[in-house]
Amino acid sequence: MNAGRPRFRIDSLFGLTSLTIALTLLAFSLIAASATNYLVVLPMAKRSAEDLAAEVATAAVALQWLPTSERDQFGEQLLHDHGIVVTDRLPDSSPLPSNELPYFREALAKHSLHEFSILTGHGNSQIWVDIHSGANEYWLGFDNGRLGTNPPLALVLALGGGALLTLSVSLFVVRRITRHLYRLSLAARELGQGRTPAKVPTTGPVEISALADTFNHMSANLQRMAENRTVMIAGLSHDLRTPLTRLHLAVEMLDENADRELLARIRRNLAAMNNLISEFLLFSRGMERVNPVRLQLWEILESLILDLEADGVDVRLNRCDNPATYIADREVLERILLNLLKNAVQYGQGAPVEVDLHCSDDGGVVEIMDRGPGIPPDEVESAFLPFQRLEAGQRLRASGSGLGLAIARQLADRHGWTIELVPREGGGTIARVVLPPMH
Repeated sequence: MNAGRPRFRIDSLFGLTSLTIALTLLAFSLIAASATNYLVVLPMAKRSAEDLAAEVATAAVALQWLPTSERDQFGEQLLHDHGIVVTDRLPDSSPLPSNELPYFREALAKHSLHEFSILTGHGNSQIWVDIHSGANEYWLGFDNGRLGTNPPLALVLALGGGALLTLSVSLFVVRRITRHLYRLSLAARELGQGRTPAKVPTTGPVEISALADTFNHMSANLQRMAENRTVMIAGLSHDLRTPLTRLHLAVEMLDENADRELLARIRRNLAAMNNLISEFLLFSRGMERVNPVRLQLWEILESLILDLEADGVDVRLNRCDNPATYIADREVLERILLNLLKNAVQYGQGAPVEVDLHCSDDGGVVEIMDRGPGIPPDEVESAFLPFQRLEAGQRLRASGSGLGLAIARQLADRHGWTIELVPREGGGTIARVVLPPMH
């Protein structure tokens, strides 16, 4: 069992949970940021603007009433205490008029500073306010950062760091849970293909551990049931073959004057019973031995078709140009294709059976097409059940064990292949065997 790390898919449990957590945290961050901006940042910006506007207004009033000899000393004190520069001319950086800073403008207007203009300079890093003090004009400048319009760094780090930490821990926990479920899904897939998976580790959360333990018990019980079925059918087959062998010997020892037609019928019935017992054994064992080798698909089909043509069956192979190399158990693949070919011949109403081989670099598709009565869509799955004969098949022919398609499906499932029965255009059925790319 390949218990490696599962590939990320958005429609997987891990992908959907990760997306849900990420979107939830994004929504939380947006709500928190909006609330912080409305309840913290904007009030702080307004408060900062009002405080700075009060300082500028106070300085404007002082410059208006102070004697000229004291204004220079007041400008030095203002720069030292409040970081506000006082100048009677604009700096050489040529500041530009600004229509921004609405909170600062409103605050200045509240202090009866109606005749003023705001300019920005040095890449918006400085702000200059033009005020008139009597006949004189002054410019008060300060750093743009004093308005405090940026949210506190600690708050940003708290929100971003908290969201990132929550997302990381949540994804770690979800990944641990989904890893256990991925192992369980791989084991269930093996069990569904008829193989006995290795025991799933019973680690992780209590619920996952209990699920894994239950699965291990179920797998062991199914294995015991399969072994008991094999032993029982093998015993019955052995017990049946002993009297059949005696009957066969008795038939061979009959007098030459016996009815030859009767003897031929007895021999055919004995052969059919032996063949039926062989199919019972094959179905019960499921061909547990696997011997994968590199095969040429068209060579296998040609060999099977030649054997059928020797019995007078008309089968036509349309092979692809590519080599169609595939790695598989030859005996298993031949058994599946032979069962499907025989089924097509049996229900094909004497019409030629066509076989198409579609090749690719890694796999292939084999289509066996007959011109029989076809299978209703609602009865396709029933055709794969053991001992199941459809009404059309019963009208045409009642021979066979009823295990051909069941054996083919069982073997295909065990090896990860797919068998489909689909309607054929113009009448009949297409038995399609899909051999997926090799891993």
